[in-house]
Amino acid sequence: MIPLTRIWNALITAGLVIWQAVGSFRYNWGIALLSLALAGSLWVFVTDQDDPETTRRVPGSIPVECVNIPLGKADAPPCLETKSVTIRVRAADSVLNDLTADDFTATADLAEATTDVVSIPVRIESKQARVDVVDVTPSQVTVRLEDVTFRTVPVQTKLVGTPPRGFEAGEFTVAPEAAIITGPDSLVARVQAVEADVNLTGVRTSFEQTLILQARDEQGGNVLGINIEPETAVVTAEIEQLEFSSAFVVQPEITGVPATGFSVTAIEVQPPLINVTGPASVFQTIDPIDGIGTAPISIDGASADVVRTVAIQLPQGASVDQEQVTVRVVIRPTVAALTFEVPVNVMNVGSGLTPVFDQAIVRVTVTGSLVQLAGVSVESIAATLNLEGLDAGTHTVQVDVQPSGDLDVILVAPPEIVVNLSSP
Repeated sequence: MIPLTRIWNALITAGLVIWQAVGSFRYNWGIALLSLALAGSLWVFVTDQDDPETTRRVPGSIPVECVNIPLGKADAPPCLETKSVTIRVRAADSVLNDLTADDFTATADLAEATTDVVSIPVRIESKQARVDVVDVTPSQVTVRLEDVTFRTVPVQTKLVGTPPRGFEAGEFTVAPEAAIITGPDSLVARVQAVEADVNLTGVRTSFEQTLILQARDEQGGNVLGINIEPETAVVTAEIEQLEFSSAFVVQPEITGVPATGFSVTAIEVQPPLINVTGPASVFQTIDPIDGIGTAPISIDGASADVVRTVAIQLPQGASVDQEQVTVRVVIRPTVAALTFEVPVNVMNVGSGLTPVFDQAIVRVTVTGSLVQLAGVSVESIAATLNLEGLDAGTHTVQVDVQPSGDLDVILVAPPEIVVNLSSP
């Protein structure tokens, strides 16, 4: 920064000189002009002492742009053998410290070009004032031009990704069916196709999209510098569902019979449902009620649970994520029931009391396995009325039934009897 005192002194000095020059201007205009020049020189001298000019290279490089390309010509790839230049500039330190390559533009003016290969001086323009360009490296660039040509190329689709399993891309239509490409002759010759990239990743339904067209070479790479007309195309894609999925219950195939006196009480399947995948024709062969069968599981002669891991029986063309299931056939002793008419016995009658009751027989139903019931008779069951602690009078007493063995009593009829206790 320039000290304020120096600036003030310079302004005073310049002002005095100008005042004297104006006063004498009508008498001696030459001296007046000389005074003005001296005042300006004094100002520059004072300011240069604190912010001197320096020559320095600007950091980075400046890209060169071809301008005023002749009609019917195009900058061929590469247009420039040297695509950027570096420069040295002269400016005050306060200006130089903030300069970057972005503060300058470099152009190669082809307005006067008469041949396809020309050497053109590089013109540098600064966006900042008080900057002088000292030199440019390189100072000239070689530019190669080509004739502009055009060609009609069919528009194609390029598939990116695939639909999910069970879906397939069908017919594609493109509008327009052709595009016009324009550009340098060598670039136009490289173009093998104009393509619209169609992304099918995760797509399950047909669609219509407007897509940007790309010029591609024989290897499928993008050819830059080509103009495509039109720039976009409308692509219609049909997505077909080839496979379907649905869950079905698993119905195991059980063969044989358990041992005598045993029966099947339950069938457990893990997993109970299987997700079946296949074409539509597969599902026409599966009964949704019967579900999916398994390989046969024999329980012939079994007296305990039968556990087997068996294969799923699938129709042709179907597939499943899990091809086997675990089946448990629960086998328990066969339970039966028998009913007996059992006489009622009285016990613990109080001294001097006589019991009188109309119901002398009760009907008792017991359950158990066939083996348990094989030897049961009415004598195996006791039905009693316990009158302990009862005084003379009328009482309703619960019938107590005790069968032999591990039989279960499921019915006593009647369950209670009215007893009349009387004394002589």
